[in-house]
Amino acid sequence: MDDRLTVAQSLRHARHDFMNELQMIKLNLDLGRTDRAQALIRTYAEAAMHQSRLSALSMPETEEWLLTAGWRFPELRLAMFCEAQRAPRELDAALSSWLEAFAESVKQAFSDAWPYTLELHIMEAGGRFSLELSGDGDWSSLNLDSQQLAIGKACGSDRSKIEIHAQMEG
Repeated sequence: MDDRLTVAQSLRHARHDFMNELQMIKLNLDLGRTDRAQALIRTYAEAAMHQSRLSALSMPETEEWLLTAGWRFPELRLAMFCEAQRAPRELDAALSSWLEAFAESVKQAFSDAWPYTLELHIMEAGGRFSLELSGDGDWSSLNLDSQQLAIGKACGSDRSKIEIHAQMEG
């Protein structure tokens, strides 16, 4: 990640996003759309819960990448869902480097489809960690290989999915 954000830059982005979220809630309340305001509050609270779960995985490089990706790659709309309680910490650097390369590849391959929506699910069950990315379009031409990560992909003309798996000890 060559273009890391400073703490001050990150805080500016976070403050800006927070103010936008408050404005959306206020706008809906002012228009009498309390149901929409409540839905926004639930959405923002759920996103914060997933970010907290991500933080608990103790993978600082991956966490930083995921939490700043929306600011660094504004053409990508990344929805992140973290259900995992454990993660293979030894793969932290490899995973954040792979995510950076992936975002750059998607950005170039789908430059005409901005904003480009991606879903990322982080899960863990039975000692097996997985990170799943999915999005519209055919990713078969993207180079998504890694020597450190076990990657599988399923590409179709309409939608593609990548799964990164790791077996964890203990």
